[in-house]
Amino acid sequence: MNKNNIIIDVAVLAQNTSAIKKHCDDSHVINLDPINISEELFKSIFYPHGNSFGMDKKFCTKEGVTPYISFLPNYRTVNEKKFYLLEEILLNLEKDLNVSRNCFTTDSLVELTSELISIKSLCDINCCSVLSSLTWNNINEIINNYKLIEENEKMSVVPICVVTIIFKTPTEGVEDTIIKFNYKIINKEN
Repeated sequence: MNKNNIIIDVAVLAQNTSAIKKHCDDSHVINLDPINISEELFKSIFYPHGNSFGMDKKFCTKEGVTPYISFLPNYRTVNEKKFYLLEEILLNLEKDLNVSRNCFTTDSLVELTSELISIKSLCDINCCSVLSSLTWNNINEIINNYKLIEENEKMSVVPICVVTIIFKTPTEGVEDTIIKFNYKIINKEN
């Protein structure tokens, strides 16, 4: 990551998933590649009503917004490789439970698969489940503080605002899967 970039965790959302039951004896943080976005579009998606974090689902259905909020592999990558939400969560389940997905009961696997493939974008996450978030004023204050620090070195500050999604399961022994959408604000005004 470029040393001029500043990482700003913007919000954390949570999505509960169905429990997986196993019938045989047989730290999940995923940083998605940065998404270049204008400050105006970022605010339209995540701060549509001003200073408070939230998502306007109607705005998110507008043409051209999908590439910025999608979980789909056409748009999301990790280390320049396509990202598959279902596969990442299944791999984490297998690791935590120390069993192959072939050991999951068919009904629990089908139910989980159905839940996860229905999540195509951030708008499919229950936005009422925001655990914590910064205001837009908080973000500007953080950026301005970094600008003061970097002023002596004549470096420009590049904010990367992070929206984190936590996939939780009630399955005992399974850690949360954490997906981080990294938004690189490409035209933040000085």
